[in-house]
Amino acid sequence: MPDKDPDARFKTALQVVGILGLTGMLAMIFHKGFADISLLWQQHAGGDFWLALARYFFRNLAG
Repeated sequence: MPDKDPDARFKTALQVVGILGLTGMLAMIFHKGFADISLLWQQHAGGDFWLALARYFFRNLAG
């Protein structure tokens, strides 16, 4: 049974590639954030951690 839309498989493949790319980008962002927060946790134990996290967050808003 032929497809009525010849580009249907191509569009589906592009969607799969797009979803995989987006998932990879989000995984890298979360990994970087987890690594940065755990490093801050090691450097600033106790109540100073939250102040250090706020300083780090506002200093790095641009990326």
